[in-house]
This record gives sequence, C-alpha cells and structure tokens, in this order.
Amino acid sequence: MDKRLINLIGKQHPAIGYIPSSADPERIWFKRQKIYYESLDADLSVYFELELEYAPDKIKDLLNCDAIHLSGGPTYNFLYWLRKRELIFSLREYVAHGGVLIGVSAGAIRMTPEISTTHLCGEEPSHDFNDLFALNLVDFAFLPHVNKIESLEKKMIEYSRTQSRKIFGCKDGDGIIVDGENTECIGNLLLVENGKLRFMMI
Repeated sequence: MDKRLINLIGKQHPAIGYIPSSADPERIWFKRQKIYYESLDADLSVYFELELEYAPDKIKDLLNCDAIHLSGGPTYNFLYWLRKRELIFSLREYVAHGGVLIGVSAGAIRMTPEISTTHLCGEEPSHDFNDLFALNLVDFAFLPHVNKIESLEKKMIEYSRTQSRKIFGCKDGDGIIVDGENTECIGNLLLVENGKLRFMMI
C-alpha cells in the first residue's frame, strides 16, 4: 500500500497536507502521521484544521501540496466542517487537477457519495444534516474496520440493497486505490453488489 501510494503521487520527497476530522490542539494524531510519512520519505508539511485553529489564508498552501491526508475520526463532525468552510468544491477541484487525496478510516468514507456506512461501524450522528452527501469522488460505498464489525456480511448485503450501491469492506491494513477509471484493491476486501458478496484478493 505504501509503495503504491508513493507511486501514485509520482514525486520524490512529496509534501503532504493534513486535514484533521476534529480539533487536535496537542497534535497527537498529526505527529503520529508525520512519523509515518517520514518513513516514506514524505513531509507532512501543512496542518489545516477546520475548527478552533481555522486559518483560511493557509488554503493555498494546502492545495499546493502533492497530496492531502483526510484523517480518521468522527465522520459527521468532519463533514459538517468541510461544508461550513466550503471545502467540498475545492477538494473536488484539487482531485480533478491531479491532486491525490488519502483517506484513512472515516477519511476514506468521506470520499464516497454519502457517509451512511458510518452507521454500520456504530457511529452515532453528531450533527443534524438534511442529507449525508460527501465528496462523491467514487461510485461506491466504503466500510472500514470490517474485522471489528459484528454480522458484517448481513449488514453489507442489506446496505447494497437499500442504497442500490456497491460497497467495499476493508480490514485494517488493506485499502483501495482509485486512479482515474481504475480501481485497485490492496489486500483482501469484501465487495457486495446487488446483494451478492464476493472476495477481492491480491
């Protein structure tokens, strides 16, 4: 996964931007991710918080990064602040012009058409939304941490039927890379489409 990520960015020593899902005044999660990217010879150089330390003048620095990391954490809170700061369009444009978005856990959910798979993970809403529309960068739903979810297959099958959308289930350590029209599964993933389940393995 690490190798494919760096290849996708296509640059040595890339600069990575970071958007946390909620305030992180001690930079606990940011520091952990910084160490991870340093191991890949990448620099997590821009911290762009949407809540307490929001600095709109840093948006250019963020969008000039070679890739942007969307953190895990509270999905509803992150979507709320992405909308409030009017960043949905900016991030879609960033991708359209070749920028790489990296999503971990809930960060990956936010790249999909909508975030209702959070219910399957047991996350409760923290904000009132008229809709759950997200970045809509891919045509499928994403469910992380499947190795920790009870009645997994039943929940995924029900989701695919009620939402009329295919859904990928991903355990920790695996992932999906979407590059243009190509979708590549890294590791052992579950795919449910039209109520039918199959395994996607490499």
